[in-house]
Amino acid sequence: MPARLLILTLFLSVGCLTARGQDLRTGIPTADGGFLVAGDYLAWLDAEGNVLRKRPLNRPVAALTACGGRLYALEAGGRELAVLDEGGAVVSREKLPVKGHLRALAADRNTLWAVTDAGEIARRTGDAAWTVYDFNAQYVGYYPSMDFRAVAAGGGSVMVAGLGPDGTPAAFTSARGTVWSERLLDYTELGLPCFFTAEPVSLNYDASQDRYYLAGAGGALLALPSCSHCNSLTRYPVDTIFARIVAPSATLLLGTDGFLRVEVR
Repeated sequence: MPARLLILTLFLSVGCLTARGQDLRTGIPTADGGFLVAGDYLAWLDAEGNVLRKRPLNRPVAALTACGGRLYALEAGGRELAVLDEGGAVVSREKLPVKGHLRALAADRNTLWAVTDAGEIARRTGDAAWTVYDFNAQYVGYYPSMDFRAVAAGGGSVMVAGLGPDGTPAAFTSARGTVWSERLLDYTELGLPCFFTAEPVSLNYDASQDRYYLAGAGGALLALPSCSHCNSLTRYPVDTIFARIVAPSATLLLGTDGFLRVEVR
C-alpha cells in the first residue's frame, strides 16, 4: 500500500507516494490498465501503482516503449536497442546508424523514434530501415547545436527536447520529422512571465488532453498544449521527474529516490 495519500486540488485527483527504493526511470501502460516500468529493475504495476512482480536487469534501462507488437528498451549510453519478450528477457539487439549516444526513445502507432546527444533524430516505420535526421547539421547557424534528451510523438506530430551549448533547454516540433519549429518553453506564474530552465529528462504525449508534457530536474513538469501561449508548470516534491506515463484511468509519475506517484484521471 502507498505510504501516504496526496490530494491534488487543481485536478481533484489522488496521488500516492510509495516506499523508497531503487530508481524506476521509464515505462509504458499495459493492456490491463496497469504499468510496465523499468530502471534499475523491471516491474509490473497495477493501476494503483502496487508492484505485482519484478524482474532483475543486467543493465539499467533508460527508456522503454512498445511499437509494432514489440517491446524496445534503451540501455544507458548505448547505440543499440534491446528487443524484449513479454517476460522482459532480451531476445535480440538492434544497432542504429547514429554517431551519438542514444538518449531517449518513443513510439507512435508503428513508428519508432530515437534521439541522440549529437543532435540526431532517428525514426523507423514498420520494418523499414532507420532514417537519421541530423538536426545540428541541417539547422547550423539557425538553431543552437542540440544535445537531445527527450522525444515523444502523438496527435500527428513529434516533439524533441534537450540542451543547447550553453545549457539552456529547448524543444522543437515537427509534423513529419523533416521540418522543425521551436516550441517556446515559456509560461506564466503568479502573473509573471517565466521560462522553463530545468534540464529536460523526458517527454510524453497525452492523447486525452492533446498535449505534451516535458519532465525535468527540480521536480518540474511543463504542460505543452496545442495553444503555444498556454503552457503551465507543476512542481513535485522530488529532485527529478524521470517520466510521466499515461494509462486510461491513471497517470504514473516516476522520479529520483524511488518516487512513484499515481494520479487518478
